[in-house]
Amino acid sequence: MKKVFVISNMYPSKEHLAYGIFVKNQVEQLEQEGIDTVLAVNTNPATGKKNVILKYLKWAQQFMRVFRANKRNISLTHSHYVFPSGIFSYYLKKRHNIPYIVTAHGGDINKMAKKGGQIREFTEKILQSADHVIAVGEELGATIETTFHVENDKISVMSMGIDRTVFNKADDKKQHAKELGMDPDKTNFLFVGNIIREKGVTELVRAFNKVTESLPQQAALYCVGSTKDSNFTSKVKELARDNTAIHFIEPLPQQELARYFQAADVFVLPSYIEGLGLVALEAMSCGTPVIASDVGGLHYMLADGAGVLVPPKDEILLQLALENAVKDGIAVNEARVAELLHTHDAKNIIARLKELYTTHAK
Repeated sequence: MKKVFVISNMYPSKEHLAYGIFVKNQVEQLEQEGIDTVLAVNTNPATGKKNVILKYLKWAQQFMRVFRANKRNISLTHSHYVFPSGIFSYYLKKRHNIPYIVTAHGGDINKMAKKGGQIREFTEKILQSADHVIAVGEELGATIETTFHVENDKISVMSMGIDRTVFNKADDKKQHAKELGMDPDKTNFLFVGNIIREKGVTELVRAFNKVTESLPQQAALYCVGSTKDSNFTSKVKELARDNTAIHFIEPLPQQELARYFQAADVFVLPSYIEGLGLVALEAMSCGTPVIASDVGGLHYMLADGAGVLVPPKDEILLQLALENAVKDGIAVNEARVAELLHTHDAKNIIARLKELYTTHAK
């Protein structure tokens, strides 16, 4: 196999550390395992119709430059996100007979494809023409098979993997909390993700406000994530304005983020939709129990006592789950957690991915 051409509409930069960080992590892990890669990636998270058109035009130009420079050495393309990234892989297969693998991450199927029209049509074409499709979660894989009519044997359920050399348990959780300025005598809740409506941030802040009313001085909430919509973020911060126990933190490098996972007592992910919820696995890898919405991949991940599931958009039940965690802590099925961490260990994921590359490369 020569080179794998990795294509992604999300990829981090120095200015936007968390934007598609999981793609960068996987690329680096592949390189460490001897897989030579070339990239065509969008590092600009700007939104708004004009910004999106301009950034995707620039990305398309980058794609063509990289392809022309490496045309004879590309054995396979791997697109992250079915639409729009998969369009480039689809084009290269039709025009140059280059095979491709596409990874569906969740929003591309559960959100983008539901817009209908050409996006829906392109999504189905890309999935059906792919040599192999990777779904990051079980429910996502089932949707791809039944809704987009992709053969079961062409689909693998495989997360992006967690780097357990980075995300691991702390020797002393309370000491880590102190070092980060947390009060180790409180129950410290952590949220990590974009500050957007679909992550359930509004419900989280409202629920936590009620927790601090019913259990004063007993808990704190740390929200680590980037702003996508400044108006929405402002509204969320306004909800939290009078609560000094809520803290907002800008995106952090992976090593620093891992310290927050290690220090937190409970990780909370109240998303409306979630292909998998890799951050929940990162929390578990750091020994931190999880409360999350009963949606998508989280439904399967936290089953059998691996965590606590609550209905999405239900701030009352979310509040109760948070209060129970403060009062009694969270007991988890350690055997199930260990099984999950083994399955999603980046080393095992990369081994499976290398097998797919070898099978389908030109």
